[in-house]
Amino acid sequence: MPSDTSSVHIPSQALGGGAFPDAEERRLSWQGYAYTARIVRRGTPVTEPLLVLGGSDQTRYSWVRHERWLGELGTVITVDLPGFGDADFLPAEHGIDFLAECAHHMLRELGLGPVNLYAGCYGGAIGLRLAQRHPEHLRRVAVQGMPDQVPGWFAEAIVGWVRMLREGRVEETAQEFVRCFVPPAGDLTVRKQAALARLMYQQFMAQTPRDVTVTVERNRRLLAHEWYRRASVPAVPYLVFTGEHDTLTTPDMVRAVAADLPGSRFTTIAECGHLAHLQRPQDFCDLLVRFFRDEPLENMALPYCGPFEYCGALEKN
Repeated sequence: MPSDTSSVHIPSQALGGGAFPDAEERRLSWQGYAYTARIVRRGTPVTEPLLVLGGSDQTRYSWVRHERWLGELGTVITVDLPGFGDADFLPAEHGIDFLAECAHHMLRELGLGPVNLYAGCYGGAIGLRLAQRHPEHLRRVAVQGMPDQVPGWFAEAIVGWVRMLREGRVEETAQEFVRCFVPPAGDLTVRKQAALARLMYQQFMAQTPRDVTVTVERNRRLLAHEWYRRASVPAVPYLVFTGEHDTLTTPDMVRAVAADLPGSRFTTIAECGHLAHLQRPQDFCDLLVRFFRDEPLENMALPYCGPFEYCGALEKN
């Protein structure tokens, strides 16, 4: 089906003042499902464009705050794939492979050659499937909070969320949602724990009836399809990381994915749980910028990171 390649320019305001160049938004269509790409360009790129594939409850606007730092690299692309944000509703019968093919469609429609990829959690599953199916499109890959299997307790929690949301128990679901994604207050040093819990709760409660329907279907999709596939991936640089106190995708779970990626480096971001991009946004972006600029991370003592470990066997490609 031909794509709708209409575009519109909107202002992209960096946090704390200082406007970026205008952001272009492209409305596209894949297999009959409309979706939207957001492209922010910087005058003199220093590396390939950066594609951001965020988590399950993130949209293309979730990264506006981060553009002031990630924009140091050059072009930044965020996207609402079908089933995310204000893109078309996507039935759960369409799985990770469908979303990976849609991301590939977007890269072709935007005329982008190899790109750098940041893929977090749900976006990690899509991004790694994209790497397996279309390796020629990737130059470097950073994966955050991506386990090699959906934790059993989380799968049970999702089933409960779907049931409660269908019954209209949104507030109860929001409380359970926060408990899954935000480490509990306690002896551990977790940055912005209380503020993050409030933010996640408020965002969940602010969902429209359509948002709730989309959330239900997105969670059904997660359980109905193959989450992680051990298959050939391109031999490009890989960085794999998560928060040191991540209780959803623990460091050991994420290391298991790093072990499958050739020559990968693994680290943790200090004092963070699953949502390091919200708890330490500037440090999170600094790590990505350094990686995508090919800086020798293993030779650096970054104050916000744990040590860098080599995990992936070089012969896996």
